[in-house]
Amino acid sequence: DDVRASYGSVINNLQSVAPLAKQGLSRPGCWAYPDMLEVGCQHGPGGQSDPGLSFFETRSHFGAWAIVSSPLVLSHDVNNETVMDFVWDIIAN
Repeated sequence: DDVRASYGSVINNLQSVAPLAKQGLSRPGCWAYPDMLEVGCQHGPGGQSDPGLSFFETRSHFGAWAIVSSPLVLSHDVNNETVMDFVWDIIAN
């Protein structure tokens, strides 16, 4: 499933890579990919049912994707200074 801008969706997609890791299929050159990051996304395609993530949810989302060696594909508007101010300390770590 496509990840959405809600923490439940983030966790669901993260759990989808566990079987790949158990089989040794998540390593350099063969990444588990739980989908792109929802870091800084205010709403997804579900509108109000995709509420966006809090700062702490955003931080754990980014960290979890890094732990499973997922490509860190940002999907927010990098030209939006308000969003960039919100996520910069997380993505620049």
